Amino acid sequence: MGARTGQQYVESLKDGREVWLDGERIDDVTADPRFRAAPLSLAELYDMQHEAATRNVLTFASPAGGAPVGLSHIQPRSIKDLRRRRAMVKTWMDRCGGMMGRTPDFLNVMVSAYAAGAEHFAAGGAMFGENIRAYHRLIRENDLALTHSLVTPELDRSKPIFEQPGDMAMKAVRETDAGIIVRGARSIATLAPFANEILVLPSHVRVPLVPDAACYILGFAVPVATRGVRLICRPSLAATGRVLDHPLSSRFDEMDAVVWFDDVLVPWERVFLYRNLEAAGSIRRIGSGQTMHQSGTKAWAKAEFLLGIALAAAEMNRADREPHVQALLAEMIGTVEMVRGLLVASEAECVPGPGDTVVPNDQPLSVIRLQFPALHARLVEILHLICSGNLVLVPGVAELSGGAADAVAAYCRDAAGFGPARKIELLRLAWDASCSGFAGRQVLYERFFSGDPWRNAQMRTQGYARSAELKQRIWEFLDRTEVWDRRLAGR
Repeated sequence: MGARTGQQYVESLKDGREVWLDGERIDDVTADPRFRAAPLSLAELYDMQHEAATRNVLTFASPAGGAPVGLSHIQPRSIKDLRRRRAMVKTWMDRCGGMMGRTPDFLNVMVSAYAAGAEHFAAGGAMFGENIRAYHRLIRENDLALTHSLVTPELDRSKPIFEQPGDMAMKAVRETDAGIIVRGARSIATLAPFANEILVLPSHVRVPLVPDAACYILGFAVPVATRGVRLICRPSLAATGRVLDHPLSSRFDEMDAVVWFDDVLVPWERVFLYRNLEAAGSIRRIGSGQTMHQSGTKAWAKAEFLLGIALAAAEMNRADREPHVQALLAEMIGTVEMVRGLLVASEAECVPGPGDTVVPNDQPLSVIRLQFPALHARLVEILHLICSGNLVLVPGVAELSGGAADAVAAYCRDAAGFGPARKIELLRLAWDASCSGFAGRQVLYERFFSGDPWRNAQMRTQGYARSAELKQRIWEFLDRTEVWDRRLAGR
């Protein structure tokens, strides 16, 4: 098939999948008003693969036959490839303002990295290595959209997974000639109602690599519409009514779900990891650098989008002439350029990876991973400060054609000459980006996108490769200082 169109993607979701929201089963996620805008937004991204202005940025020739396929599937072998992939991700992210964190490119990049490092999966058996390679080819050639779940629900954090009460966490309950049978819950599957496939891998922190946890150490993929798979969604944040009143929440609620497996058969050819402690320990870091490169690019696009709103809002009422506002804008600019610079540095200092690939240097990318949650929250706070109480008072766009239109038009004038309609539209966008329920979910999403921020900081500190070198440099400096102390004292 190669790169799909938006219509092909939307049609692929009409497959009888079991999706639950607000206590009811949703027959068609492409038609229900609480769901339908998100797949249409994703369809726009798929259509861009066929538009003259963007197709060369978004696709490359498939190694399997030469047909155009999504460039996020590339296994980069040079700095040029990394830059091409970054340009591809940035093009998609700019289209949605970085407000969709799990567009299909995210897991495309991850699976491509896993396939390049297939020998790590093969540590559990040769077939598992071939399975992950074949899966990479499958999703690349069919342009499938994936969700994934790395997290196992828990009731008691003081106990390991195999001692959790309720037998809720997903595990393998038996195996057959056809495959393994899995039962239980997995979370958090972002984009799940709008994905074609579910990728499951063991959590990098919640599943200890001990024999008692072996039945939880699983890696596999199944279609969302597989018999026995249920998606239980959180309440929708998708706003209804005029899109101009809710320009983000009306279109980009990518949804989060718990995935429930009711004795689901996973065919052996779809299993990548099964009860093997050595393989599980080996694969945990394979995709890290590549996926941080994608998520860092998303962070860059999101920071730019929020900066753009702030610049336009400051110009609108001429606040951009005030020194304290200029200082706030400079802080936002600093965030944008820092993230961009770290991405460029990760590419310039890339390192050899598995299968003749190159991997972006994880040191600058780890800075984005660790710092962007706080930086994003600060960007949102600055948007509050620049737009001030106007965000609370801005009316809906319909007021300009209602009975109070003359008063609203007078009230919504601006100093820059944008006009009342543009002012309302801009401030409604600022509201949706910083104050709405959608905006609150964005802050929470960024905070936990890469897992527990405290644990990430701990891992970053413990795993920093230059710690010994830098400490040694200090001791050597102090040794030289002692020499100077004696020299200047005449001893």
